[in-house]
Amino acid sequence: MHRKTDTCFVTYVLIGLNAAAFLLSEVIGGSQDQGVMLKLGAAYTPYILDGQVWRLFTSMFLHFGITHLTSNMIVLAALGENLEKMLGHVRYLVLYLIGGLCGNVCSLIADIASGSSSVSAGASGAVFALLGAIVILYLFRRDIFRIPVTRVIFGLALALLPGFYTEGIDLVAHVGGLVAGAILMLPMSRRI
Repeated sequence: MHRKTDTCFVTYVLIGLNAAAFLLSEVIGGSQDQGVMLKLGAAYTPYILDGQVWRLFTSMFLHFGITHLTSNMIVLAALGENLEKMLGHVRYLVLYLIGGLCGNVCSLIADIASGSSSVSAGASGAVFALLGAIVILYLFRRDIFRIPVTRVIFGLALALLPGFYTEGIDLVAHVGGLVAGAILMLPMSRRI
């Protein structure tokens, strides 16, 4: 049995790192400038295939514009606090980082399969991993995670739907993060 925590400092550190990366991108040329974002570590399939694998990680902390940053950080704050308190700092951080990496790897695979490439960044894959974890908690641990099914379905629909009709949203990374978060949460949910 894992000891629950009353603090959620990892969530706030993650928000702080994302905000700091955004401010840095704005200072050196703008978060909407692809050249700036590439310089800071945005994901770009040709660079990753050329050995810059670290971009799969660094791109999770970069955002194209204030709206992109704000929407991801609001969801991170809303979901992260409860999950971190429930899972503890280490397991929560593992869920977030591995889920985000899996989302980015899925996006990379989709780019390779389609033969297309775009500069991408954002914490969405990691945030969707948290959503995937919530789905597992809802399905298997209602004894500790009580939330109405309508909220779970509404939250998933609200998060996923824009990826089907909005240009520039990496739906593959979202789904990859969601699935990774669910898979990671299966063994974790038994030890809460």
